[in-house]
Amino acid sequence: MPSPSIVRGIRRRIQKQLIPSVSARWSKQLDFGLRAYGLQAFQSAAGNARMTGENAHTALRKQERLFANQKLADRLGTVFDGLGVVQSTSYVNIDHSDMNGLTALVGAVQTKHGRAIPCMVETTYSDRLSARKDAPPRKRELRAARAEERLCRSFSGHTIDALQDFHDRLGFWPRGLVFDRGFGNESIVTHLAAEGATFYIRVKAGRYVEFDGERTKIQELKRKDATIQLYGLSLRVVRSKQDGKNDEPWYILTNDFGRSRSKVVRIYYHRFEIEETFKDMKHIFELKRTRLNKPLSLKILLWFVSIGIALLYLATKGTCGFGSGHLDKNIHSKKQISWLRQAYEQLQQASGLLLWGQGCG
Repeated sequence: MPSPSIVRGIRRRIQKQLIPSVSARWSKQLDFGLRAYGLQAFQSAAGNARMTGENAHTALRKQERLFANQKLADRLGTVFDGLGVVQSTSYVNIDHSDMNGLTALVGAVQTKHGRAIPCMVETTYSDRLSARKDAPPRKRELRAARAEERLCRSFSGHTIDALQDFHDRLGFWPRGLVFDRGFGNESIVTHLAAEGATFYIRVKAGRYVEFDGERTKIQELKRKDATIQLYGLSLRVVRSKQDGKNDEPWYILTNDFGRSRSKVVRIYYHRFEIEETFKDMKHIFELKRTRLNKPLSLKILLWFVSIGIALLYLATKGTCGFGSGHLDKNIHSKKQISWLRQAYEQLQQASGLLLWGQGCG
C-alpha cells in the first residue's frame, strides 16, 4: 500500500524548488497550473481548472489568464530546471508528436528505464492538416494559421530555434542529442555541429554521402563504422546489427568520434523512451483529448505535464520498478507496467488514502 508521503514529497518540492523560481506575481498561476494540469488526467482546459476547488467563474478566469501568459510559458523551462533533472552528462531524445492539429517538439532525458522525462517543450501548427475545402472549420482555421506562421519561419527553423533556446536556458549542451529520422537535414546538422552539440541522428539507408571521394549510399558502405563527408563536414556513420526485431539495421549519423560503435548504438537504442513517454502522456494523462487551437496553450499544458512527470520520477525513484531488478523476468517486456504509470497510480492511491484513511476496505 503506497504511503501518503508521496503527496507530501511532491508538494514539498513544489514549494521549495519550483514556486521560488518565478516572481511573486506568477507564483499563484504556477501553483494553479500544477494543481489543474500537472498531476491529473486531462479532461478539458476549463474542466481541469474547476477541479482545483475554485468556484466555476474564478477557475475559468484563472485558466484563461494562464493559457494566454506568454511570459510564464517562456519561463516554465527554467522552473523545470529547478528540479535538477537535466545535467551536462544527460542524453536528451528529441522528437515531434502530433496533437490534434498542433505539433509538439519535445526533448526528454533518457532514464534507461523505458520512459524519458520531458525537459524541453516547443509547439507549432501541425503539417498534417487537411487541405480539403470540406475539412472541418477548426482544421481549416489551423491550416490558415500554419500557412501564415510558415511565412516567417520554416519547420526546420522552428526546430533549430527551439534547440538553441534549450542550450541558452541550460547554459550548456547535454552530453548528446538523439534524433530519429527526419532531423538529418543540412540546416539542423550544420547548426548543431557549429554550436558544438554532439548529436546522434538515424538516417535512411538510401541517403547519399561522400566516402573515399565517391558519392555512395549509406547502405552500400562496407564498414560498420565509417567516416564520411556530408554537408561539408566530416561525420561518422555507425551501423547497428541486423536481427529479427529490425527490418533493417540502424544507420546512425553522429559527430561523436570518441565513443565505441556499441556505445553509439546503445545511446540510440534508448531514443525509443521518448516514444513510450508520448504514449503515456496521451493515455495516462489523457492528452489525446486535447483540442486546443493555439500553440501557446499546448505549450503551457505540456510544460505542466512535463513538470508533473519529473515530480513523479523524483518522488518514486528507488521504487516503481527502478534500480536493479526493475524488470520482472517472468513477465514479457511488452506487458511490463511503466514506471510512469506505476508512479501515477501510486499517487492516485496515496491521494485516496489521505481522503479515506488507512482503514478503508
